[in-house]
This record gives sequence, C-alpha cells and structure tokens, in this order.
Amino acid sequence: MVSELLMALVFERIKSTPGEALLLLTALVTLVYSLNFMFFSACYTTGGESSIGVGCFTLLDNGITPFQGAQTGDPAFGAGAPEFAFNGILMFGIFMSTMLILNEGARGMWKVMLPVLVGLVVASAVIWIFWNDSSESSEAPKFLTPIVTLAYAGAYMMLRTEDEVDEGLDSLSFGISIKDPVALMGLVVVIATGMFYVFRQIADPESVIDAVIPGSWEDGLLAPTKVTVAFTGALLLTYVLWAVVILTQGARGMWVVAHPALFAFLTVTIANYFGFVFGPIRQFSEQNEMDAISGPATMLIFLLVYLRLRDEGIEDGMTFQGEPLDSRGFDRFFVMVAIVISAAFMVVQISGL
Repeated sequence: MVSELLMALVFERIKSTPGEALLLLTALVTLVYSLNFMFFSACYTTGGESSIGVGCFTLLDNGITPFQGAQTGDPAFGAGAPEFAFNGILMFGIFMSTMLILNEGARGMWKVMLPVLVGLVVASAVIWIFWNDSSESSEAPKFLTPIVTLAYAGAYMMLRTEDEVDEGLDSLSFGISIKDPVALMGLVVVIATGMFYVFRQIADPESVIDAVIPGSWEDGLLAPTKVTVAFTGALLLTYVLWAVVILTQGARGMWVVAHPALFAFLTVTIANYFGFVFGPIRQFSEQNEMDAISGPATMLIFLLVYLRLRDEGIEDGMTFQGEPLDSRGFDRFFVMVAIVISAAFMVVQISGL
C-alpha cells in the first residue's frame, strides 16, 4: 500500500501501478547501462575498477580481469568500446521515451511503445544468437535483456485498460501521411539509411567488424564482437520504426515519437565531437568515416524534418510534466538539454573518469 502511494505521488499521470512499476524497471536498467556505455565504455571492456591493476572508473564491468583477458585472448577483452558507447546512446533514447510516458501519461503511447518493444524483442534474439560462449565476460546482459523485454511488454499490457495506451491504434494507416515535400524526403532518407544499417548489422555483422582497423586493447579499441554489432542493429530498429510511424500516421501530435529520437542523435553528435577532440580513436577506414558521419547527419536531417512538420501539427498537445508547452518552450528545452549533455561529457573527459 505504501509503495503504491509513493508511485502515485511520483508519476500521477499513470493510473496502473503495476504498469508504472514495470516502466520504472525498464527506465532504471536502460539508464544504468546507457550511462555506463556512454561515458565508461573503454573501462567496461577491460574489466573495470574491480579488476587487477585497473584504475579506471565504470558503473559496471564485463567480468574479465586484464590478466585473464591478456592471457587467454578473450574475444570480449578490450573490444568494441566505440560501439558500446553508441549502443549506450541508443539506450539513452529508449530511457527518455520511457520517462516521457511516465511523466506525460500513457494514453495513445502505442506509437512510442510498440517500436521499442519490437527493438527489444530483436535485441533479445540477437544477443542469444550471436553470444560468444568462449568468452569469460559477464552473462548478465544475455539474461537481463529478455527480462527487460518481458517487463516492457507487461507494462504495455497493463496500460491498455485504465491508461488507454492503445488509443488511436484502431485507425492505424499504412499510407504516406506527410504533406511537406522536404520533410517527406528527409524521413525517407532517415528510414532508408536506418534500414541499411539495421540489415547490415544484424544479417552481416562480420562486414562491420572487417571494416574496423583495431587500436589498443587498453583503450577498448579492438574490433567489436558480433553480438555488440548485432545489438546495435536491434536498437536502431526502434528508431527506424519511430520514423515510419511519423511517415505513415502523419505528424499531428507526434512530438512524443520525435523527441526521444531527436535527443538521442543530438547526443550522438555531441559524443562524436568530444571523442574526436579528446580521443583516443581508431584509425578510420572509409566505411568507418561514413558511419561516423551518419549519426550527426541523421540529427541534422531529423531536426529539419521536425521543424518543417510544425506546420502539420507535430507539436499539437505537447506537454512538459502535464503542463502545455509551446514551440518556444521546446526550443529553450532543446538548448538546455544540449548544454547539460555537453557538460556531462566535458566533466567526464576533464576529470579523467
């Protein structure tokens, strides 16, 4: 009884207490993993602060000590820190979408939740399909991902009655509902690019790995494993489906879909800048250069799409903690979030964490 009252006080716009609890579990897990990968991916791949001879900081570690990894040539040791960082940012977008539902209510939020659920289901599948059993790294993600997927699915089911999460789903359309030609072309480019990366990373992760010129294991710059690459594709699928929802259902009221994606790719752009300034980075192949450019390019295109779709009502019904928010308010909020994210990356880099 006490826990129910506390939850009601925190997120009063969610009526289902079990649904709220399951969303909170999703938010907590995605937040911890996103922060760990965004800021501490290199240390994560080399074992973390609890490992022998390692003085770096990480919220989590992959369970491999430097001595063990160096002696056995463990495939997960020192591998794929940049890819883990990108996965962390994609998880951060999912965390933001979950918090948006908790803060603003779940009515009609199928448009946010179903793409996330599809991405999580695919992520659960690829993490088992591509998991390298010869590695001694922690198997926590292998089991935690399906658990989070089930929790998120359970939350969706719990929110279908009182919270009306399915409102509008019965009028689902499959045509093109965007009128502005510039926004339409931008969405098509975002979807096509996203599907290319999703397909390549899930169906042919070896091609991604082969394009990497490995760096030092101390910095986590060895080539990523197949499971890391395929997991990226699964997370990207959610973002592609969000863009498809806007394209097919129309822009009106779609700020709830656009904002998490917009902030995620804003974070990608900021992370790229700090990564290039502070390093260390791998030597880039031509494929890596294209991959590095695609994140900021997606942010610019999607931001243009968002601004063009204001005339088609993308911000209709926009709220912040239940209070109406207009375009000027969102513009200020967008700048503030950019400042906070930039400051966080700067603090981590300057402090040497």
